[in-house]
Amino acid sequence: MNKPASKPSLAARRAELVARCAEQRAGLVDGLQSLRPANLLGHPVAGYVVGHKKLVAGALGAALALGLLRRKRLLAVAGSAMSAWRMAQGGLAMLSQLRRPM
Repeated sequence: MNKPASKPSLAARRAELVARCAEQRAGLVDGLQSLRPANLLGHPVAGYVVGHKKLVAGALGAALALGLLRRKRLLAVAGSAMSAWRMAQGGLAMLSQLRRPM
């Protein structure tokens, strides 16, 4: 009923597996870091732009549109946007009141 001496103990096997997992985890982190857009381009801002293309394109389009509009029209658009914002905030407040359990 004695265990053969050639088999490692459970604690030694566990320690070996933990060490192997740590090595694999470190390799995975290095591999994933090299795949990030910021690392591919070498600059964090360029990496953000690559990762958020739709947001950046929308912001640039809005800035270009506002820049091309005449000042009078710009104020009208800003007023309409504020009105829509206030209406949306009121609607969201009403929805939160309706969803609240009584």
